[in-house]
Amino acid sequence: MKTLNHAFFTVHDVTRFPAVVVRPGAIEPGYARQWVAEMEMLLQYGEPFSVLYLETPAEEPHEDYKQRGIWLKANRDALARVCAALVVIEPDAQRREAAAQRGRGASKAFGIAHYAVGSLSEGLAISFRHATRRPPQDDREVAYG
Repeated sequence: MKTLNHAFFTVHDVTRFPAVVVRPGAIEPGYARQWVAEMEMLLQYGEPFSVLYLETPAEEPHEDYKQRGIWLKANRDALARVCAALVVIEPDAQRREAAAQRGRGASKAFGIAHYAVGSLSEGLAISFRHATRRPPQDDREVAYG
């Protein structure tokens, strides 16, 4: 049976896999290098997963944003094969709606379903539901929460 080395992951918490939770405190200048290494490990693992943000993602340092963008562009198709959903956990209704609006663009660009929900339990339910099937391959099939 394949396993993920939980100790390797510092940007993402993989202890609830297939729910991969971004650690908010890890988003600091220079984090993108570790983020890339962790995403590559998740791609190699090959099992469907969802990425959960415990809060609306903060503005990230420009160089990290740039490095992640280059990686995302180069790995778009591989990521869409295993990343079933992106989920923002946002208790505030107005900020949740804003996150849902932003997510629609990301969803279309990467072919990965995006959800903005009010609680971690809702996010985990989405993650585990998506783990039982592959993500959509056609942008028209993408679901919005």
